[in-house]
Amino acid sequence: MKSPLYTLITVFLFLSLSVESQEKPNVIVIMADDLGYGDVGFNGSTEIPTPNIDRIADQGVVFTNGYTSYCVCGPSRAGFITGRYQQRFGFGRNPLYRVNDPAMGLPLDETTIAESVSKVGYTSGIIGKWHLGAHISNHPLNRGFDEFFGHLGGGHRYFPEEYNIKDSYKAKNESESYYTWLMRNHTPEETDEYITDEFSQEAVDFVTRHKDHPFFLFVSYNAPHGPLQAKTEDLALFPDLTDKRKTYAAMVHAVDRGVGQLIDKLQELNIEENTLIFFLSDNGGPESKNGSDNGVLRGGKSDVYEGGYRVPFAMQWKKEISSNTVFDAPVSSLDIFATLAALSEAPVNPEKPLDGVNLIPYLTGENSSQPHDALYVYKFDQDRHAVRQGDYKLLFHKEGTNKKMYNITTNISENDGSNLYWNSTYRPQRDALEAMLSDWEAQLIHPRFLGLIHKDDIWATEVTISENNLNLDLNASHQLEASIVPNDAINEVIEWVSTHPEVATVDANGLVQTHTEGHTVIISRVIDKQSVFNSCIVKVGTPAQATNIQLSENSVERVVGKTVQLSANVSPSQTPIYALQWSSSNPAVATVDENGFVLTHSIGNAIVSATVIGSNQITAACTLQVNEYTGIELSVGTTPVAEKIVLYPNPVTDSFQIEFEGSGSQPAYVDIYNNVGALLAKKTVNNSSDKIDISNLSTGTYFVCIRKKDSRQTLQIIKK
Repeated sequence: MKSPLYTLITVFLFLSLSVESQEKPNVIVIMADDLGYGDVGFNGSTEIPTPNIDRIADQGVVFTNGYTSYCVCGPSRAGFITGRYQQRFGFGRNPLYRVNDPAMGLPLDETTIAESVSKVGYTSGIIGKWHLGAHISNHPLNRGFDEFFGHLGGGHRYFPEEYNIKDSYKAKNESESYYTWLMRNHTPEETDEYITDEFSQEAVDFVTRHKDHPFFLFVSYNAPHGPLQAKTEDLALFPDLTDKRKTYAAMVHAVDRGVGQLIDKLQELNIEENTLIFFLSDNGGPESKNGSDNGVLRGGKSDVYEGGYRVPFAMQWKKEISSNTVFDAPVSSLDIFATLAALSEAPVNPEKPLDGVNLIPYLTGENSSQPHDALYVYKFDQDRHAVRQGDYKLLFHKEGTNKKMYNITTNISENDGSNLYWNSTYRPQRDALEAMLSDWEAQLIHPRFLGLIHKDDIWATEVTISENNLNLDLNASHQLEASIVPNDAINEVIEWVSTHPEVATVDANGLVQTHTEGHTVIISRVIDKQSVFNSCIVKVGTPAQATNIQLSENSVERVVGKTVQLSANVSPSQTPIYALQWSSSNPAVATVDENGFVLTHSIGNAIVSATVIGSNQITAACTLQVNEYTGIELSVGTTPVAEKIVLYPNPVTDSFQIEFEGSGSQPAYVDIYNNVGALLAKKTVNNSSDKIDISNLSTGTYFVCIRKKDSRQTLQIIKK
């Protein structure tokens, strides 16, 4: 037999030592989609019984003033999953389903709950709706989650016989994404259950598999979001309801059934006591669209009245929180990340502090003050603004017209007959709220992508700029002009950036001001279409030329969707300041921005180059190989066998799974070695799939050798 060919797949990830403790609580967040405030029993519903959702409230705490950070789905979820107001990072719209646009979703430099808790030993899973970006770089497994089962877009059809698009990355828009197969990790999966029941069973399976160590599970139902589709037997439970309301009620019942199955399983596994369970909706109910009922609240989804973002909100933690607790102070979905981070001692980015707070001290009475000084909401495209502090809430639309202020505790329905804005008695409260709202909105940025409301509009395709090269003296200024093409595009805001502000800065209107000798690149970019930009090279004074450049990496392997930050060392020194032009030989495989940040898009190879501007084409290059997320072919010698291995996840926490795609029914033999070649474990796996437990292995790099008949292959895995 020929010597085996060992092909190595290397997956790089920021690693940290896992620290597990059974004292750390499990956390489950159950989020409904477009659920009405008045459509759960603990908020008074009698038309739609929710006995299982009510178990969370009865066994824990009801937040009577529970809010989300936004009044529509995508931004609300972006706020929850980062613990930060989403407008801080430009997620001010519902994203479109665009698999080729990495900017259409959660920015890659924001930290998710899953990324944070993975650093302290938690296993994280998401089941259901994602809606935080359809480009592969924003796939849940590329945003910190260890497991994903669900759909990438903002909604989905409910019956599997309607799923006629196997590959989610072949769906061209939001409408088509509703018809995709569900995705398990990165693999399409054919299903046969009503989608809500499918997600509920997956949640039960997840907690069963991970009962012995801390986990974070996001059960992200797409119900009762449209389309309104319910099982016949669920519809029969509501004979007195009709039309939308009947179907909606049946859909809520299916969610409640799943919540009951999940809580029952936690009890059966004897882990309910130390599991925090949050239940909430992502925003208020759109009453006219799906038949929901926001009860006494004014307005609904998309509004900044209470009905838009005040939601059913309950939590239980039987180990620490007394049952039948009612908490009346305003709280936010942003608090979930902060609470979990505090309890698990998970790290947060000090440069991007959380806007939420740890709720536990407030619930136990350790802290008797209110959790938040104020809560805010700002809907950019409709120009809607609101702030609540204590009992008082200020809101307005359209650049300050129609201003209103209410005492929410005495006027929960925001009746305009009790508008206090023009009442001189309440001027101190009004002025304080206006100042707070103004200060908060000054911290926010323009949306970084166009949204669902713009899908039929004309988009910018080009930026023209008045000069592409400038030679300027020290302490000089120059006005650059830019415009968007076509001129009737919906985009109207250009942002200006200097890659080396030490050399020259540029203001929001394109005015360049020089400071020291060197080069910089001034970039004029469409703020909500990041891929549309133009640039101008600015030379200041007479800087010396470079003689050499060396990149931080000469060759890199990544899996699709992962990133790499390249840097350069330019000789003879960094004075004067050298500017670089970065480029990719194959943008379909990988792109690189003006700062050397490389994002991979598809399988293949590319050369990423950096050229020193103004220095006679002094260039360095990095060879980039982009692999599938998992999977290689078995091989004998140099000949691949017509069978493919799929291994996931990688990096791995406690166990990984191997699947074989191809013909044949012979078992495979798996050997695990450490990085010095010592055999640590052996296992036989069958042809369908099997899990390999490596929970006893410490953090590090290992090699998995898979043998099948006369073929074999070795993969490198990283244990987190």
